[in-house]
Amino acid sequence: MEKLYMETKAGNFPIDEEIVEKYDLEKGTFSPFTSNRIVNEDGDFTKKISPKEPVSMGESEGEVDVMENGLSLSTSEMIDLAQGVDSPDLN
Repeated sequence: MEKLYMETKAGNFPIDEEIVEKYDLEKGTFSPFTSNRIVNEDGDFTKKISPKEPVSMGESEGEVDVMENGLSLSTSEMIDLAQGVDSPDLN
């Protein structure tokens, strides 16, 4: 396993392997609490891009996009946010 570091203004600080495993941290992502970049020993931030896997949509419509911070938004939710409106309540 590659040693990971948190990039800060004061320099790169090593991240304990237990923390890396617990929070599933990877190089090229951001720390969940401080939003600092996660880098390798050389300060490299580039993320290894894996091929996209098909997402099971179940009964929902549209595509769901999962952001780096774990937030999942459907296409209609992204449009609502961009337009500053909310979907009508259908209940």
